[in-house]
Formats: sequence, structure tokens, C-alpha cells
Amino acid sequence: MKSLNGIFKQTILLTALLAVMFLTGCSKDETVSPVADNMEVSMMSSGGVTDNGLNTLTLDSVKVLLKDIKLNVSAASDDSVNFKTGPFVLRLNMNSSVNVISTAYIPEGTYDKVMFEVHKLQDGELVDTAFSFGGGRYSVVVYGKFNLVPFIYRSSKSAKQKISYSPAVGISNTTKSNITLKVQPYTWFWNGTDYIDPSVLSNENDIDNNIKASFKAFRDNNKDGIPD
Repeated sequence: MKSLNGIFKQTILLTALLAVMFLTGCSKDETVSPVADNMEVSMMSSGGVTDNGLNTLTLDSVKVLLKDIKLNVSAASDDSVNFKTGPFVLRLNMNSSVNVISTAYIPEGTYDKVMFEVHKLQDGELVDTAFSFGGGRYSVVVYGKFNLVPFIYRSSKSAKQKISYSPAVGISNTTKSNITLKVQPYTWFWNGTDYIDPSVLSNENDIDNNIKASFKAFRDNNKDGIPD
């Protein structure tokens, strides 16, 4: 029969062994754990342009229907990964704040392009009814005032965007990165010298072209609205 002294010594050794195993396990857990979502896409929209013309413009509400946000792998590759499918409604705040659209997990790598579609509503897609007013189908809806007269501008054009940015964004599994999309909706109604009337049919093509050209993108990990 073992003596009490021997049992006591074995108990001490077992306790010490368990303590070492516990501390060893803790040291492994101290390594940085993968994040659930390692990528954000944010939106920033700003106010009016310098206006030396005769006309005035005030935008009260701007809604854009987006679809299929993707990130393109750099090094002249056509490979891309899905970030957010959609369609979903993007409401612009026009106060220059940076607001996160969505977060997701994407594979580690370097990405230097963002792609998405300004999307015309299709039959069966259930989103804001503003995009299906009067039986029509629209991609952009703007409420505002032109020379103090209220207007609603609706674009029925779809536009696929592929925007390069530099420096590229390096994505890892342990940190969260951010790309900011920037758009100036007042420029949609600007012809270079003055605001144009959104209610005039002949201005629609110019406005739609301005919408397509207005989106910019840049790496903005601290989300301050300034390219990193």
C-alpha cells in the first residue's frame, strides 16, 4: 500500500503537469484569431459643387439600386470574388460621412478593383417601391428642388462599373480592411457651368452619363473619407 506521503507527492506532480498543460494551451490561444468578416465596403457622398450659374439645386433624397459588388484580384487578373449580391437600396446621406454598406469574409489576397452594377429593377425583385413607380422600372431615384420647384428624377439605365484604385488592398484573415465608394450626386445635374433642369427630357442622357461617371473608389482602412 502506498504511503500517504507518496500519494501526496504524486498529487503535487499531477497538479504541476496540468498547470503546465494549461499554460501551454493559453499561450497558443494568445495568437491572433481569424476575424469573422475581414472586408468592408463603405459609401461616402458629398454635397453641391461650386455654383456660379443662374440655377439652384437642392437634393432631398437620393436612392440607388446596387447589385453584385465584387472585388477583382490585382496583377492584371480577371479573377474576382463576390462581396455582396443584392439587389439592395443604397440611400446617400450627402453629408460626407463614411457609412459601411456591408461586411463580408473574402479570401486572403491583394485586390485593386471593385465592380458593381447600378441596377434597373427587374420583375419579381422586391425592394423599395420607389423603383417601380407607375409601372416603370428604375435604378436611381432622386427627390429635390430645381430653382425651388420640386422634382423627382428617375433613371431607367443600368450601368456596370469596374473601378480601379491604388494602392491596392491587401486582405488578411486577422484584420479588417475597407474600401470606400465616393459619389457626388449634385454633379449628376451639373453641365460644367450650371445646374440643368432634371424635368427636361432632353437632359436625361447627360444626367445618366454623369451618374455612371460619378463613382470613385479608394482604400480607406480608417474610414476617414481620405484615400490611404
